[in-house]
Amino acid sequence: GISSSTGSNYSITTGQLPRFNYNQTRYFGLETGIQYTNNDRKLKYSFGGNATIQNSKYEKYDEANYRNEYQFRNGTADDAYWGQTYQGRFESDEEALIVPQLFDDKLRKGDLKYTDMNGDGKIDNNDQSVIGHTTPRLFYAINLKLTYKGFELYALGTGRAFYDIPMTNQYFWNGWGDNNYSNFVRDNIDTRYPRLTYNKVNNNFVGSNFWLVKGGFFKVQNVELSYTLPSNTLQLIGVKGARFFVRGSNLLTISKVKDVDPESINSGVENYPLFGTYTAGVKLTF
Repeated sequence: GISSSTGSNYSITTGQLPRFNYNQTRYFGLETGIQYTNNDRKLKYSFGGNATIQNSKYEKYDEANYRNEYQFRNGTADDAYWGQTYQGRFESDEEALIVPQLFDDKLRKGDLKYTDMNGDGKIDNNDQSVIGHTTPRLFYAINLKLTYKGFELYALGTGRAFYDIPMTNQYFWNGWGDNNYSNFVRDNIDTRYPRLTYNKVNNNFVGSNFWLVKGGFFKVQNVELSYTLPSNTLQLIGVKGARFFVRGSNLLTISKVKDVDPESINSGVENYPLFGTYTAGVKLTF
């Protein structure tokens, strides 16, 4: 053992000092924005946007001395998604027996097939590699404001791009048992879904790029249309200001992710949903 001058004691059995705060992660990125405004004409307008590009990298990572290069975390991003490499679905029961896997007793036609990354003749966790990343590399927003004769239109759109979403919550992973299938399972039987079974086939529901989808999306986040009454009209009704407006939020989403909100795929499934809201009102100043 080694006793430090501060009175802390460490029991050393490996011949090496313990490593504290060993991991080192580097985060880097770029932010930019631009806005153009024209107030010289009856139609006044302003539009612009901003963007943030980001990434990360493990500079040092305390990990096992793996046999295969693809298993090392060092040098990868901290949002790297690890899983099996999907090859397709088995065409026959006989093909499913060629390369055994350690997740189930036996596989059959229609089950998912993975790559034997290390060539050891079986599929297990040692065949996992980086198959995607789950944090957007790009966040962006665009805005527009138009003003004309008392009318004003404002719109804001936001988006994310260049990342993957694992479809692994209970909305996507429910293809076993009796009468508990989601619309996703129902609509993708024999096309985008593995073999349906009464008992869960673990092999089909391990992390793999079969369950990854491009997560990029664009949302019409906020829109507001308003009208301010002219001053001569206000004198007639005895108020200093009157503004009528209608507004909405979370109005439209453009994405490859269907059925759930790509901003948070657990919303409406395991958590409260992200609502779209609509509001109308009048603001009077006396």
